[in-house]
Amino acid sequence: RTSTGCTRAIEGVAQPDPHKPGVALSSDGYGVVTGFADAPVQLELFTEPQCDHCADLQHEFGDKFKNYLESGRLSIVYRPLTFLDDAFGNDYSAMASNALFLTVDPATSAGMFQAFVEDLWANQDLSMQDYTDDDFGDLANESGLPATVVDNIRAGKSAVDTGGMDTFNSQTLLTTGAGTIHTPVVYDVGAKAIVDTS
Repeated sequence: RTSTGCTRAIEGVAQPDPHKPGVALSSDGYGVVTGFADAPVQLELFTEPQCDHCADLQHEFGDKFKNYLESGRLSIVYRPLTFLDDAFGNDYSAMASNALFLTVDPATSAGMFQAFVEDLWANQDLSMQDYTDDDFGDLANESGLPATVVDNIRAGKSAVDTGGMDTFNSQTLLTTGAGTIHTPVVYDVGAKAIVDTS
């Protein structure tokens, strides 16, 4: 027995889903909002690009974050900090944070952004090398970010005052009840509580 169905040809070019979760700048200008702002679960993630515990968090939960972001069930405001630049005598965290803010573009989906975050934190060994904007651009390209975003990252365009960002996000972190400046800290906005990531 065979089954048949009805078909109809549609002319034109396929367009991206206009309702796809994307990325935006937070209202204070120091966070990258991923996913739908009205998602059922809304988190703030305080993270440091050279923090190995932050890398562990992304390794363990990054794919789940991506899935929930793309399905519209989760929104994350990424709030980078740069305190390890002083500790390690470099500017790696500032450069990586600026690259994150350069992804804020209408063509960037939440899934693309999350893939870039995972790649950045998985390649922290760059901080021990002669890293350049091209290194961040290569990771952005591998993560599937739009070509214009990759070009801006390679060019090292300025997207955020990283000093102001670190000060603001550090103060915001303390208002969560974290007690000290450390990362990663995942804050559940709805529950008004820090998530136990252990």
